[in-house]
Amino acid sequence: MPVYDCIVIGRGLMGSAAARHLAIQGSNVALIGPSEPRDRKTHSGVFGSHYDSGRIVRILDPSPLSCQTSQASIERFKPLEKDTGIDFYNEVGFLAASNNDDYLSQVDSQANTYYPDAERLPNEALKERFPFFNFPKDIKGIFQASHAGWIDPRKQIAAQNKALELSGGIIIDELALSIQSTPTKITVKTKSGVISAKKCIIATGAFANIGDTIPKKLDYGVVPHTTVRAEISTDQLDQLKGMPCMSYRLGDEANKFLYFLPAIEYPDGKHYVKMGHALGDEMKNDARLIEDWFKSDGDKEKIPWLEAALRELLVDIKLGQLHAEPCITTTSPTGAIYIDKFEDERMFALHSGGGYCAKSADELGFIMAEFALKDKFPSPYNKGDFQLIYK
Repeated sequence: MPVYDCIVIGRGLMGSAAARHLAIQGSNVALIGPSEPRDRKTHSGVFGSHYDSGRIVRILDPSPLSCQTSQASIERFKPLEKDTGIDFYNEVGFLAASNNDDYLSQVDSQANTYYPDAERLPNEALKERFPFFNFPKDIKGIFQASHAGWIDPRKQIAAQNKALELSGGIIIDELALSIQSTPTKITVKTKSGVISAKKCIIATGAFANIGDTIPKKLDYGVVPHTTVRAEISTDQLDQLKGMPCMSYRLGDEANKFLYFLPAIEYPDGKHYVKMGHALGDEMKNDARLIEDWFKSDGDKEKIPWLEAALRELLVDIKLGQLHAEPCITTTSPTGAIYIDKFEDERMFALHSGGGYCAKSADELGFIMAEFALKDKFPSPYNKGDFQLIYK
């Protein structure tokens, strides 16, 4: 049995990216993790939050680190599509629309550095540019026309996995059951056997602290989110051309920090627009509760106001059948993303994406790969910004 240079546990957005970047640099890599369940409602076990067909990607953000990582990630999207033949990125632009001056000011300050071509749009210009949106009179906007839009996270992971295999890596479509450390190697047990490596990266999301696949429990929050999707008939698609993705913040109330995605084709062949909420309260980090949440239709109390916000925004669009779905983000106490060693320095954590995975995962995976291979962070990043905090 071969001893791999590195095992990556977790086939989500960050784990798949880290495995690919390791393999590109010549490492012998095994990526472990199960595929998406065929039936979410009856599945028993772990879930991933990438089971979706639309996630916003953009450079503009109040956080400079987020701008850095997303800018680098987005620049790799087209080359990755070309290398694998899997198209997952749609450049439709990104709009930050709000009457919250603090939020717009924070985005604007980062635009000066990371996207100088951003357009500042007062209310009337906003309505003229995007007539399909019904904005209140006090809403203003900042628009990023290029290097922004949405990805299909399912297809992006498929592209990452194919690129990994093209570079000589392997994928084990199973759940990692346990990890054992000896002086000479790290051994990971799956249902069909065991594999060994010199190093191991753990990128297992909300389920990281659950079971026997982590050497020491991390301090992170599990935040449930609810989204609503409304079907768009095919005869309306032409009138929605040019519709961007959007962060839509109304005032300071947490339930008014919303995000919106334009009409996207889902696996059922139908097109949907989507509305979700950016903030949420933590839930207990418990395996059964997390599993039950992924099997649910989201928070029944949030569905009515998400639907109302969607209908108010698209007042002239005829919306079809609505679907509500759950999602989870993981957050660290400081808001930072974990890219660090455990006490056993052959083992690493890649965790707590904080809702930034879709747009930043490729760069976060690159940083993780560089650190695991070279024991240093690539410029311009600082190790201190990614340090682990234990539970």
